[in-house]
Amino acid sequence: MKRTTTRRRREMTAFLRDNRRLFPFAGLFLAGVAVGVAVYVTAPQETAAGWGAILRVTAVKGGLRQGLTALWGSCFSTVALLGVQYLLGLWACGAPVVLAVPLFYGLGLGLTEAYYYALGRQGVAAVAAVVMPVGLLNAAVLVMAGAQAMRLSLRLSRQLLPPSAGGDTVGGLWTDFRLYSLRFLLCLVGAFAVGLLDILLRTLCSGILP
Repeated sequence: MKRTTTRRRREMTAFLRDNRRLFPFAGLFLAGVAVGVAVYVTAPQETAAGWGAILRVTAVKGGLRQGLTALWGSCFSTVALLGVQYLLGLWACGAPVVLAVPLFYGLGLGLTEAYYYALGRQGVAAVAAVVMPVGLLNAAVLVMAGAQAMRLSLRLSRQLLPPSAGGDTVGGLWTDFRLYSLRFLLCLVGAFAVGLLDILLRTLCSGILP
């Protein structure tokens, strides 16, 4: 029993050490959700009601063309944020700005959740069935991409420092760049996969979407 507990502690310590870059992004995402909910709750009723046209998630109806249009609309924000993260990772001073992406996405998700909660039981069902699963999966994609952008940005910034200040040897980034681009390509595929799931859920749950 003692050996099992010790082994589990070691595994947990190794997991936390290997994924330490993910935790700030996840924390900022949750903070953004909390801020979004607070903003919606404290906003004047007329203002909050006007946000419905932006925050509302509509059911997907129609043929292939309508489905593709809905897919692009579902993926657009995540793909755009991935593009921002990719470019920030190529900037030596981009690390602090990368942290703003999960906060911004969490803010939008928090506003959407608060809007649906205000609609009553049907809105709560819509959050549980569509908004929350899709939002969390998109957040996971952005968190992983943000950690990669942070890593490469910090690597670039260290190359600008002299060796006496802890800087790295200049050069040798081609392998890192290729791996960085491949990982972002996988994140892009993940974003489109989440978009497909979003379309599927919005189709299956069209009856509970206000």
